[in-house]
Amino acid sequence: MLKHLIGLEISPLRSALIFSYIGGVLLIVIGLSFALPSTWVIFRDDFPGVEFCWALASVGILRILFTYLFARGIKKFYYLIILGSIIKVIELPLAGFNESAGFAIWYLILTGIPEILLLINIFNPKAREEFKS
Repeated sequence: MLKHLIGLEISPLRSALIFSYIGGVLLIVIGLSFALPSTWVIFRDDFPGVEFCWALASVGILRILFTYLFARGIKKFYYLIILGSIIKVIELPLAGFNESAGFAIWYLILTGIPEILLLINIFNPKAREEFKS
């Protein structure tokens, strides 16, 4: 997919790492935008609180850290990246369940697309062969 966007061939494993970085950055941005005072984010009374926002940003930081450590050669973080992505995909419908339609749609699209693309690329047979070598 990235070959058509940038004109270079990138392996599926490297594409998955790119999408993992993107997903981590998005989690940090979303968490911080809700945690820090803002005039464009207005909370309802039943909002879970600032702790949820900081937890979301922390998960994004861990995601980037795991991706970086795997890219540096520590193979066990490969499985932590996959586990985190699967947990995030399971969390997507749960996060949008009790929220307004607008929030649910943009949250599902914004954080779901990198996760799905990550899983597609990381479970590619070429990515598994590259991981084994």
